[in-house]
Amino acid sequence: MVKKRGIKGDHMKERLHPLQLSILIMMIQNGLVAYSLPRLTAEYFGTNGWLSIIFIFVLVNINLMMIAIIYKLGKGRSIFEIMEASVPKWVMVPIYLFIIGVWIGIASMIMREYIFIYKLMFFPFLPDTLFIILFTIISYQLLRGGIYNIAKASVVLFFFVELMLFLIFYLFPEFEFARFTTFFFKGETDYFKGALHVYSAFLGIEVSILFFPMVEKKWTKALFIGNIISTLLYLTVLFLSFGFFSFNQILNDKYPVMTLFEYTEVPFLSRAENLCFSVFAFKVLTTIVIYYWGAQQIFGNMMKSIKPNVWIFLILSSGFILALVPDSIVDVEKWLKWLSNYAIGIAWALPVFVLCLLFIQNLKNRLNRETDHAK
Repeated sequence: MVKKRGIKGDHMKERLHPLQLSILIMMIQNGLVAYSLPRLTAEYFGTNGWLSIIFIFVLVNINLMMIAIIYKLGKGRSIFEIMEASVPKWVMVPIYLFIIGVWIGIASMIMREYIFIYKLMFFPFLPDTLFIILFTIISYQLLRGGIYNIAKASVVLFFFVELMLFLIFYLFPEFEFARFTTFFFKGETDYFKGALHVYSAFLGIEVSILFFPMVEKKWTKALFIGNIISTLLYLTVLFLSFGFFSFNQILNDKYPVMTLFEYTEVPFLSRAENLCFSVFAFKVLTTIVIYYWGAQQIFGNMMKSIKPNVWIFLILSSGFILALVPDSIVDVEKWLKWLSNYAIGIAWALPVFVLCLLFIQNLKNRLNRETDHAK
């Protein structure tokens, strides 16, 4: 699936295939939010809150459309080339450092949240440090291979994760349409906070703005296909949850999807929720690695003379230290809330900023051409 183009010296330039990218986009989205997504939609959007995912899907698509337009207008140039053609690098450094900080922070907190939940379910007495070390070592191995090996790994891990979703078909006998109400978005609603929470389930895709020099032509469809797959999966889980539990049950369950899998009765499998959550580590790992990779790319652009492995070491060390800071899952959720809000801000502000620069650059080029033609 990875095509090799032209040879320069001993280096072969690989390009990511659109199919790989579709799977990668789906895998890098923060799927850990999915475990609490039914509760979040019910809490902030009220009755039939599961429909809110459609509105957020539209917003995410607009976000992706901006990235696709940047790629087209910029003619495949990296965003660093586009930005630094108009803005001096030293001016961009504080912005770069802010993005790096948010991305490393969100990766480490997603890892920490998964570890807290996993320990609660399986190994309450094992030290957190052991799990953090394990995630860090695997992340290091994937980061050393670069985006092409990360993409290859994500394709393999995708099949492990998505096979677990077939277990939900065992829940259909308990599903009842009578549990849905005729009221839409009624209750103690807060649409703005709810939109931020639900949007965080799609975070990770903003890192795709760094893929430009590494993809095949006509790759942008892959962004939308990957997002559609994620949305359909979220929508299926939400719809099933609202038809399986009562509205009050969803409101009072911290992780309704985990409870959903607890009710799954499979002849060849006991404790389906344990297996599903364990396998879900692959998706969590992909999300963590892609955020670390994005931070590495920005560091590498800031100081090209320093070897990539040095940046990997610094990023993983920072992530490791940050992951040790929260003492409880409540602290992690507070960190994730603020970091996710910042990440959403970056996901929108960065493409808008680059589009404005491209508009100015294209306008200048047009004026220059007209001036030369007049001469």
